[in-house]
Amino acid sequence: MADKNYSLQYDPTYRVATANDLIKGRQKMSLREAQLLFIAIAQVVHDDKDFKTYTTTVPELATFMEIDENSLYRDLEGICTSLCSQVVKIQVGGENAKKGKKWKIFHWVSSAMYDNGKLTLRLSDDIKPYLLELEAHYAQPFLGTLMTFRSYYATRLYQYLLADIGAKWGKIYEWNFTCEQLRDLFQPYVKDDKGNVIKELYPRNYDLVRFTIKPALEELGASDFAYVWDYEEHRAKTRGRPLQSVSFKAILFENKEKKDFYLKRVKPFAAQYNAERSAAIATQEPAGADKKEEYEQIAFTGCEGMTEPIDKE
Repeated sequence: MADKNYSLQYDPTYRVATANDLIKGRQKMSLREAQLLFIAIAQVVHDDKDFKTYTTTVPELATFMEIDENSLYRDLEGICTSLCSQVVKIQVGGENAKKGKKWKIFHWVSSAMYDNGKLTLRLSDDIKPYLLELEAHYAQPFLGTLMTFRSYYATRLYQYLLADIGAKWGKIYEWNFTCEQLRDLFQPYVKDDKGNVIKELYPRNYDLVRFTIKPALEELGASDFAYVWDYEEHRAKTRGRPLQSVSFKAILFENKEKKDFYLKRVKPFAAQYNAERSAAIATQEPAGADKKEEYEQIAFTGCEGMTEPIDKE
C-alpha cells in the first residue's frame, strides 16, 4: 500500500521546531533550499511519531516564498537536486565533546519528485531524533519569521543565535566569533560531489567578515526580530594586525510587537546615558566608570525581560 501524501500547509504561525544540535551542525545551502526545508519541517507537530510525505503545487509554493512563479518552475529542479544532496554534520556528545572525536553525517531530505506542476517531498528518516517529540534543547521560531530574511547568512545566523541562547527571548546576550568559527558557521566554500573543498570564497578574513557576518547582522538588526549593537572587530597585535574575531550584543524578539515595546521603553535610558556622556566630554571631566552596562541593566529590569541597549557612539 502506497504511503499517503499530505498537502503542505502554508501558515506563517507554524513553528519550525528543531533540536539545537541539528541547528548548530555544520551545514550549507542556498536561501531557497533553506526556505523549502523550513516549510517541510514546519509541517511536523509535537505528537507526530513519524514523518509524512508532502505534496504542493508550484504556484502555491511560489506565492508563499514570494518569488516569481515562472522562475520557480525554471529553478525547482536545481533547488531540489541540491537540497537532496545537502548533508548536515553533527558533533556527537554535545559541544563539550572533543571536536572531531565522534560525529554523524546525514541528509536533510530523502526524496523530491516533480510531476505536472506538483512537488512531492519527504524528510530524511535520519533527522527524526532532531525533529520528533522534542522536549528540551530545541528552538522553534515561527515559519513566517524565517521566511522574511532575504539572505541565507542572515537566516543561518538567526537560527544559530536562537539555539545558542536556549530560545530565551528579550534578553541581552553578547557573542564573540573568531574568523574560523565564522567559516564553520557559514561554510563559505565551493565543494565537489564528495564534499571536498575546491574553492574558498573568502580566504581573507577581511572579506569573510565583510560579506558574511556584517550584512547578516545588518539584516537581522533591521528586522522585526532582533536588535543588534556594539559590533566590534578585533585585530591581532602582531605585524599587519590581521582581523581575528568580531563581537556584538543582540536581543532576539518573538514578534514585532515585543521589539516595538522594547524600543519605546528604553529610549529614556538611552537618552539619559548619551546626555551624561556628552556633558562629561564637553566639560572635559575626568573619565569615570562607564555607565553603559548599568543603564542597560536598568532598562532590562524595567522592561521585565525586554532590555533596551544604549546606542554606541
